[in-house]
Amino acid sequence: MEAELQDLKSLIVQLRAENEKLRQEQVAARPGPSVAQPTVGSSSDASPSITERFVFVPRDRKCPMFRGKGGIGLTEWLEEVQACMRVRHLSTADQAYFLFDHLEGEARDEIKFRPITEREDPTKIMAILKELYGCYESYVALQEAFFSRRQRDGETLQEFSLALMSLMEAVKSRAPRDFQNAESLLRDQFVEHVCDGALRRELKQFARGKPTATLLEVRAEALRWEREVRPSSVLGLKASAPLVFGSQYGVQSCPQGAISSHHTSELSQLRDMLQRQQSQLDQLTQSIARLQKPSQQGRSRDSIICRRCQKAGHFARDCDGVRVPVRASEKSPQVAENYFPPSR
Repeated sequence: MEAELQDLKSLIVQLRAENEKLRQEQVAARPGPSVAQPTVGSSSDASPSITERFVFVPRDRKCPMFRGKGGIGLTEWLEEVQACMRVRHLSTADQAYFLFDHLEGEARDEIKFRPITEREDPTKIMAILKELYGCYESYVALQEAFFSRRQRDGETLQEFSLALMSLMEAVKSRAPRDFQNAESLLRDQFVEHVCDGALRRELKQFARGKPTATLLEVRAEALRWEREVRPSSVLGLKASAPLVFGSQYGVQSCPQGAISSHHTSELSQLRDMLQRQQSQLDQLTQSIARLQKPSQQGRSRDSIICRRCQKAGHFARDCDGVRVPVRASEKSPQVAENYFPPSR
């Protein structure tokens, strides 16, 4: 117990000494003459064995690893690694080692086997990585990809807007000069190519009323409209229910249970209708088969009489015999009706 009290007393003396020193430094840093006031309980005869202690809180920024193909993209990795190097205030050589330490796989091997003049230059390392893993597509191809991008089935408004932003960043990175109307192009592309026609009209009206609106403002308006006009319960049925049903019950703001029950009844009616149509098709198929059965069987060859030689078992087109005329009295009514005299 005595030992612990002694330790506490020594710690108090040490803290008071450090506090007094900090006060003196603060007073010395102020402009103009000032007199340091002695603090109560301060000991001027502090032990000379007390040493100063400095506590450093590192401002580390975690930097991701770059593997080349796969993982984080080159543009994002370069932004992160440059931010980390700015925080650490690294020299040029240390920056090159820092870049190399955060490479993995084939990207690390690529820099490893380069000449030492390139390995120790951070600018050359980043240029090599951009040449190998940068964007391969041309400026025209990137523009085409941006202007042909439309909202896909099942894609949310936020996902669609983020895809447009990513494509625009790629276009700006390959553009020969600065893009002056990038924000307006983003906004117009988003407005023109949303799937919902009613939402598209609302956004066009909003953009006409506020020509300086950005993509984020237009997207916020679209999300607000979607939440107010179409509840989440209706949006959940968007992939399975027709769009007409979704818009109808979204405007009426039906509860989720009513929408689900109505959707189930609609499916039941469609299923019954399909079953009835299938049964009707089966009946028609059977009727057609019964009608075609006699004609498919046809007459037996023994009942066939040749109109050329008047013999049974073959047709006149297959007969090579001598033509035998048939008297009118010997003709059956059916044969006489269908008989045509040969042309001379």
